[in-house]
Amino acid sequence: MLHLSISFNQQLERAKPNSVAVGTMVSRKKAKGKARKAAKEATKQVVKSAVAEDDSHQQRQQQQQESLEEQMQRLKLLSNKNLFTIKQNEYGNQSAYAAEFIPKHTLTFAELPAIRGGEIEIATLYNENGTHQCQADDDAFLKNNIGLDESTRKAIWELHDQFIDTYTPTNHPLYSPDEKRVLGIIKSNAYHSNEEGSRGLYPTVSRFNHSCKPNVGYGFNGWEMRLYTTSDVQEGEELCTCYSDMVYFHNRIERGEFLKSKFNFDCICSGCNSSDNDDESEEERLRQSDTRRERLRLLAETLAQRDRSNLKKSDLEMIMESINIMKLESLEHNISTTYRLAREWAMKLGEDEASLEEKCLGAELYAKLLELSKGEKHPETIQAMMEMRRKST
Repeated sequence: MLHLSISFNQQLERAKPNSVAVGTMVSRKKAKGKARKAAKEATKQVVKSAVAEDDSHQQRQQQQQESLEEQMQRLKLLSNKNLFTIKQNEYGNQSAYAAEFIPKHTLTFAELPAIRGGEIEIATLYNENGTHQCQADDDAFLKNNIGLDESTRKAIWELHDQFIDTYTPTNHPLYSPDEKRVLGIIKSNAYHSNEEGSRGLYPTVSRFNHSCKPNVGYGFNGWEMRLYTTSDVQEGEELCTCYSDMVYFHNRIERGEFLKSKFNFDCICSGCNSSDNDDESEEERLRQSDTRRERLRLLAETLAQRDRSNLKKSDLEMIMESINIMKLESLEHNISTTYRLAREWAMKLGEDEASLEEKCLGAELYAKLLELSKGEKHPETIQAMMEMRRKST
């Protein structure tokens, strides 16, 4: 399905903390006491939920067709392919670069998180003095509370803390200048697994920087995060993912505001900035890109309201227009589901499938990207492969 657009204001409203009204007849002292009690109870509930989440995760692990040993061995082999290197970019940050030519739709890397789920939730809990549970001694917390070995902790501390300039003695009582925090590293680098419903911190994947025109897509098989190329990548070219699908449907100004509020950085990717500020053609390129993305948002919103039982040819034309825009904007991370939708609607309308450029293109591409993003043994991949074979006969 096409992603639905959410306005920037709505995104910000979701991020705002809820205020708690205190009755005017309750004394300030009693209110503080109740707040502490509520905070303690909330902490207990989060820890309880974290434990339950870990228990359910263990049960899911036992149900997987692939054993943990097999998974680790496969990940080790994949990580040894050496398709990319990590080195410093022109801005002084560590980034991933292609070590050789990487064809489009190549599985590039897969990784399990160093910290995940309930561990992250516990690390970000507040103590009564306003600090986080991980904050008194972040490294000791990683070692004693989460059980990370020295090499894993070292890999985490080498990650960038994008929020280091926001720390003050007021909002971080244990603050010291230029000191990284586990909380900031998590906020800067963690990815949300849509299969596990929680965040994971992936030390190597975190080296892949953001671009609003990414050349790397990703998906999850449980906690396993899998990266694959969405275009041909030349040797020495930087490998970038997209940190949020929200940027697909907004112009560069709106994207910049969102990324600044969410991740505390100013986007400098080619989709947001010109290589030459004095080049009018570069500025025109960016203006055209803004227009296309705003059009993509309108198409997505319009198609979301369509009655699937009463489709029109114009609906299919809008889907095909969306596909063309996604190609022009290098947004092929989610293009397979759009192709699949186009094929389904074309069949309902009785349109010739050749109009979709190639027989079964939607089903084939959808199955291929599921295999890349989730693995060949994932139930969704198996189902898509079966559907593709059935419809191609």
